[in-house]
Amino acid sequence: MARKYFVLILILSLLLPAGILFAQSADLPAKGFSIKPSQDWIELPLPLQGVVVSYGKKGTLATFHITERDLDEIKNVEQMRWEDLFSPQFGDIKIHTEEMTVLGAERARFCIYSLKPGEFKTTMEGKLPGKYINYVLTHGGKLFSITFKDAEDGFPLNYPSFLAAVRTLRFDAPAAESSRKTT
Repeated sequence: MARKYFVLILILSLLLPAGILFAQSADLPAKGFSIKPSQDWIELPLPLQGVVVSYGKKGTLATFHITERDLDEIKNVEQMRWEDLFSPQFGDIKIHTEEMTVLGAERARFCIYSLKPGEFKTTMEGKLPGKYINYVLTHGGKLFSITFKDAEDGFPLNYPSFLAAVRTLRFDAPAAESSRKTT
């Protein structure tokens, strides 16, 4: 049930309109990580539960969202299955590419995907087809999901700027470690 709720939140977070943008600090030390996108990215409001931070790129439909949730029995990204992460809508998703990488000094998986034609796609995107990339990684007993979405024709233009932003992801040192380093 928790996975279904998480995926629904993840999918709904992809729909945040880029027109309601406002600026805020990009550092989120209270959340245990920081990310520093370029000035082209503006922080969006967070109307959905589970979304820790959300950005929209000025003058485009490009957005990216970072969600966080406690891990259940899964402990690392190698054990994760897209079928579980995108459930119950996995049947409506077409994965084009999937690979492993490193983000924030943690192993991560990513997939580039689109939504298959049908009611779900129409509900999520309307008439403007979208393209997505989703990165998942674990850190400190939490599952982090970073999802970039853009219109199909804008995706290759805006993806490099998103990738530069996501590469700035840094996790804070645990409190015990950071206090030892200062003494």
